Amino acid sequence: MTSQREKMLLQELKHYQEIYEELKLILDTTFDFISIADEKGVFLRISKGAEENFGIDENEIIGQSAHVLQEKGIIDKSMTATVLETMSRESAIQKTKTGKRLMIIGIPMLDKMGKLKKIINISRDITEVEKLNQRLQETEELLGWYREEINRKQHIESSVLLGETPTMKKVLNLMKQVARVDATVLLQGETGVGKSVIAKTIHKISNRRENPFIQVNCGAIPENLLESEIFGYVDGAFTGAKKEGKKGFFEIANKGTLFLDEIGEVPLHLQVKLLHVLEEQEIYKVGSSKATNVDIRIIAATNRDLVKMVKAGSFREDLYYRLNILPIPVPSLRERVEDIPLLAHFFLNKCNRKYGMGKKLTLKAYNVLTSYRWPGNIRELENTIERLVIICDQENIEENYVYNAFYGIENKNNIEVKEIMPLKEATKEVEKQILLKALERYKTTRKISEVLGIDQSTVAKKLKKIKEDN
Repeated sequence: MTSQREKMLLQELKHYQEIYEELKLILDTTFDFISIADEKGVFLRISKGAEENFGIDENEIIGQSAHVLQEKGIIDKSMTATVLETMSRESAIQKTKTGKRLMIIGIPMLDKMGKLKKIINISRDITEVEKLNQRLQETEELLGWYREEINRKQHIESSVLLGETPTMKKVLNLMKQVARVDATVLLQGETGVGKSVIAKTIHKISNRRENPFIQVNCGAIPENLLESEIFGYVDGAFTGAKKEGKKGFFEIANKGTLFLDEIGEVPLHLQVKLLHVLEEQEIYKVGSSKATNVDIRIIAATNRDLVKMVKAGSFREDLYYRLNILPIPVPSLRERVEDIPLLAHFFLNKCNRKYGMGKKLTLKAYNVLTSYRWPGNIRELENTIERLVIICDQENIEENYVYNAFYGIENKNNIEVKEIMPLKEATKEVEKQILLKALERYKTTRKISEVLGIDQSTVAKKLKKIKEDN
């Protein structure tokens, strides 16, 4: 008969057998790979997945020393060996023979005396996670690029920088290229071609867009105030200076963009200081010998011929070359006639929204607009469209309104003829009326010559003749 003690031992054995089966089930079904090594680093037990993770059967691992597995190249660095050295909890990324990357934690098990009994390693395959993270990062970078491109496109399309001509497309492409770097840009073109709009757009599509954009018209500030306004001044710099001093435009625009319009108007003595800022990224305030560092992007613009000014000695050659790193020549409206209808339509929609109207330009009105010389360029076109929207008393803006806006007459081709007269005399009379109307509106022969598209000397001679005849 089985003794009572044997029964108790059998029950205890059954209990431990159940615990073993439960632990084995946990080991085999867990998402992590678990291994157990003795105090010498020899593996006693491992969960399933050895072949998938390490490229060898689990029987080839059990009974093997961690040092041997490392020497065979099955793993690049043994966590078990590391714990044996440090006798503390460790973690690392482990690379296996199969190319897997495992996040592994090594945990030492100590007895009551602090002596090492076993080492438990818990590993998790992060290969796919890292791949997913890499793809996520690549996707985020791609999305960031798309956002940048959409941002650039929106800023360009929401401004007057519209154009289909090759010259204007070249300008738009240059803008996108220079916006990606911080080098100095020089915009060159006639008055009213949109240089300030281009400068603002470059800033808005650049990495500095969250920082200030400061525009300074160098020709509008009196010469005796220009230095203190641009560079700032310290307390006591001159009579009437603020006690606390004043920041200049360079400091105000720090981290952002400073747009120096009409750069050709800067006097020679200030050109030296401006050159120093461009080269050293530091300024000296008026009344101070201490340099102030600035992180700034310079965009300059002019309607003057700086090359001629350099030859004449009114503009420093070294400053010109420092400004001319990224030149962008902006074409006049005469050089991009095909863009006039597109721009006119843009300004028409803008004015209609502004005044709550629904005016339209007729085809003949568009033809008149494209035949005009536009001495004031885009600025003149915008002002003309706004004037037409306001003064036109009907929905359709016809060519007569455009002629009237330009020349003060209803239609160049619809002049009232009261009697028959020689053609030469009729032509002379029409010319007289146009010149007198132009004189009444524009006052100066220079402006009249621009509007009518003839030489200023011709205008002066014809007006003199009209005065003599009267």
